[in-house]
Amino acid sequence: MGEQGEELDQESLLEPEENSQQELESEEDHLETLAKELDQTKDLLLRKQAEFENYRKHIRKEREEQRLAAQAEVFEKLLPTLDALEKGLESLREAPEDSQLETYRQGYEFMLQGIRSVLEKFGVIEIPGLGIPFDPNIHEAVLREVTSDHEDGEILDEFRKGYKIQDRLLRPSQVRVAVQPDQETVTEGKGE
Repeated sequence: MGEQGEELDQESLLEPEENSQQELESEEDHLETLAKELDQTKDLLLRKQAEFENYRKHIRKEREEQRLAAQAEVFEKLLPTLDALEKGLESLREAPEDSQLETYRQGYEFMLQGIRSVLEKFGVIEIPGLGIPFDPNIHEAVLREVTSDHEDGEILDEFRKGYKIQDRLLRPSQVRVAVQPDQETVTEGKGE
């Protein structure tokens, strides 16, 4: 029995070591699983933060576009009034000297100055016209003049000013554009 007792003692001594080794391995596996879950959670959090930031940028851009569209609509409605004031002022400048007309002229100038100041404050700019090349994106050709005195596509006259707000066209400039005579047209004209 003595030997048998000693064997049992040795087996029982070995078992706790194996159990503690198994427990240690099990805890290490559990820690690895937890670390992986933590990494996945961190990754998910970073993705969600990026998505939210993209969403905020998208909403900010959308609001800016809506604001710009609303402003553009108001300014488009205001431009005919600006045109009328400019024509009125032009006719007052052409009228003979009269002290009463001078008062009206000054009034027109103040109104125009006020409207232009508001337009400038909101980023509305006048599209350049005379003497520059025709651009169908910002100019509307209402007349074409066949001439060899000017470059092909050069704007010769501006009938109505065009305006932009930032990169958005409010209305195109209405212009008269130079067109070079065709060689065939020139030849036909000489033959007749």
